[in-house]
Amino acid sequence: MYKLTAADFADTGQWRLFLKIGCAGLEAFLENTLHPEIEPQFLCSASWDINKDNLRKNIEEAVYSNPRLLDDFATRIILYDPRTLFIPSEIVEERLGAEEQIYKKVYTAEETDIMTDFDKDITAAWCLAPGIKSFLMRTFPGARITCNLMEKVRNLRKTNRGISLFVFARKNEADLILLKGSDLISASTHEWRHPDDLAFLALNLLDVYGIKPEDTGITTVNLETDSEAWKYIADKAGNFLKETDKNENNQR
Repeated sequence: MYKLTAADFADTGQWRLFLKIGCAGLEAFLENTLHPEIEPQFLCSASWDINKDNLRKNIEEAVYSNPRLLDDFATRIILYDPRTLFIPSEIVEERLGAEEQIYKKVYTAEETDIMTDFDKDITAAWCLAPGIKSFLMRTFPGARITCNLMEKVRNLRKTNRGISLFVFARKNEADLILLKGSDLISASTHEWRHPDDLAFLALNLLDVYGIKPEDTGITTVNLETDSEAWKYIADKAGNFLKETDKNENNQR
């Protein structure tokens, strides 16, 4: 494996800044673009109490307290927002600003704070908190910004076959994504305290869409599944996998 030198770390051109931001904190890593075998290099992290009114200020202070974040890196930003709405792209293409107008029918937000991303036939809209969009676009010009759920859905749709339910667990939150082939059925974020909370959510989600566990491939990520509820699901599922994603372990 290539051994990094001080010159490598000083060369911003061979690094990509990977920034994850949620309601309770942020984490930053550097990914080497020349040597993909090198593990992401931890850069910094910050945490704070969940308060939407203070979120922009907290993010600003975290960024300015870590000036390396402001170096001339190519940047990817992923925002973790439970208030993410998926909309068919054909609907938002009918008129300018349709995604913002549709989002406001479901969630309270100012149009200038709503962010969007798309993948083929689906568009995601989200609004982490007031002022976040303008701060990120001003501070990280040219950065690729997306949201956690869209990033996961985009990647899973590339390889998924059949009916699949994915449960991604992290501290205090979990994502449940239900796919049929490359078609998105459901994607949502939920709070949880015990693994059984997610087991019941998973069963309820399948029941809502009239899908039997035995017809479903179920994958859990970063989740203990030794409880009776998860053993029941594992016995019933058409296929059951348990995985670990190190990049998600401490994500807020």
